[in-house]
Amino acid sequence: MSEIKSVAITGASGNLGPHVLKALIDANFQVTVLTRSRKPGAYDASIRVVEVDFTSVESLTAALNGIDGPVSTLGPAVTESQTVLIDAAIAAGVKRFIPSDYGSCSTNPKLKDHPIYAQMFTVRQYLQDKAKAGNLAWTVLVCGAFLEFLLDMPMMLDFENHKATLYDEGDNRISSTSLSNVGNAIVAILKNFEATKNKIVHTSQVILTQNKLLRIAERLRPDIKWETSKVQTSAILKEGLDGVTAGDFSMPVIFKILKGTAFAGDVYGSAYDETDNDLLGVKELTEKDLESLVAGKLT
Repeated sequence: MSEIKSVAITGASGNLGPHVLKALIDANFQVTVLTRSRKPGAYDASIRVVEVDFTSVESLTAALNGIDGPVSTLGPAVTESQTVLIDAAIAAGVKRFIPSDYGSCSTNPKLKDHPIYAQMFTVRQYLQDKAKAGNLAWTVLVCGAFLEFLLDMPMMLDFENHKATLYDEGDNRISSTSLSNVGNAIVAILKNFEATKNKIVHTSQVILTQNKLLRIAERLRPDIKWETSKVQTSAILKEGLDGVTAGDFSMPVIFKILKGTAFAGDVYGSAYDETDNDLLGVKELTEKDLESLVAGKLT
């Protein structure tokens, strides 16, 4: 029986947040949404919504009183600010904290000092130190790239224009999980309290390469001619790092850092050959499943 009954979620209106919120509600948790400003009609009337000051331990502590497990889905721009949320969680006496650390290679030590990743390492270390002191327990969910992002955006293949910019040679492997299954995995973490305590767990619905997707697309639609080019992930990463060094923290620069690492395949461990899928209740995609997804993108 899970020790978690009440859950608070931050970032519920972002890209991942709505899927996690739905999964929590469907699993019959008592859910509270923490938000900077309550917008009329943003959430179902049955959902408890609390306005908070994310810079204030006092404000967050008051909101977290009676909460068993806060789940953060805050965006990368405010990753490090989660330490305030952690302090509040400890003050409120929560049982489990799940930070916003849903990446492809965010736990790889090679990236400890890189922008974006450094903040994740800071938060993770902060949680580990607090756990050692007996203040709370934590779980980090590593889920790879969101499947919708890889297929709906021109990340791996540009399905709309039939173009493919291959990273390195196009064979770099990357794990991927759908947004809804990330939500389901978070539910499983909360329900499997002891098995996931103070651990980094991995889920992966499928391991993709650009060439694999391209072969499927060509087999399904041999009439479509694809235009391909190549780019080095190391060059993309350097551009991103140089931009940050020059003081540019814009999203295009940040995305270069993310692409230059996540799409570098085994260089930073973006593909998980061993996972916790069984524990987290995540089923891997079959070849037929993947073909159906690709077929739906071909025009």
